[in-house]
Amino acid sequence: MEPLDKNSEDDQLTLFMEWLLANRTQVGLIIIIALGIGMIVYVKKINAVMAEETAAEDLLAATTSDFQVASVNPDQSPSERFNSVAQNHKGTKTAGIAGFLAASALYDERKYEEAAKAFEAFQGTEAGRGPLAAAVKFGWAAALDASGDTQGARERYQKVVNEHGKTAEATQARVALAKLILAQAEPDKAVAKDLLVAASQESQAGRVPGFWGREAERLLAPLNVATPEPSEAPQEEAPESSEE
Repeated sequence: MEPLDKNSEDDQLTLFMEWLLANRTQVGLIIIIALGIGMIVYVKKINAVMAEETAAEDLLAATTSDFQVASVNPDQSPSERFNSVAQNHKGTKTAGIAGFLAASALYDERKYEEAAKAFEAFQGTEAGRGPLAAAVKFGWAAALDASGDTQGARERYQKVVNEHGKTAEATQARVALAKLILAQAEPDKAVAKDLLVAASQESQAGRVPGFWGREAERLLAPLNVATPEPSEAPQEEAPESSEE
């Protein structure tokens, strides 16, 4: 038998078939493992989507009585319903939203100390460090404020201003912090004025219209400060036309 020419396509195919026959068990195992891994990844993706869908249904049921599911008790308080969704669907994105809504519901139910603890705990979660970070910190500060922990509230409001200065929550925190300062026996009116002027300007610029802007202006009036005009970017002068 003549030796195979390894450069010809037919001979290369023959060599491969001989190798495949000699190693068919190993090849079979490799194929089975590859298919198994692919199936596991696929199933995990499907399961994740189904888990989010189920969690979203429960969250909707916790939000409105017009939609009901067996896993959410409509007779419970809103905070209890949201908390059950967060606990029953850990690991989903919906659970993070439910946790925030549970803390907010506790505040609405005037359970301020519980709300403060819930916001504080939520802050350490992945969801609490994401897009909801500023809202969580403001909620924590507001709950401390309502519970009577003035010092803790001042510190938390200041953190919102320092760390999230370009957000609506920072504008609200400036007004709330100024109110706490002005409520002191010897208030630092200069600091309060600066906070309120900034908040008023931001409100007029459209970032936070409504209550917080009006509140900033109301608190500025006794300080003999005229309502500031929103700052405008300087306009460039049109270039003069050159005459030939």
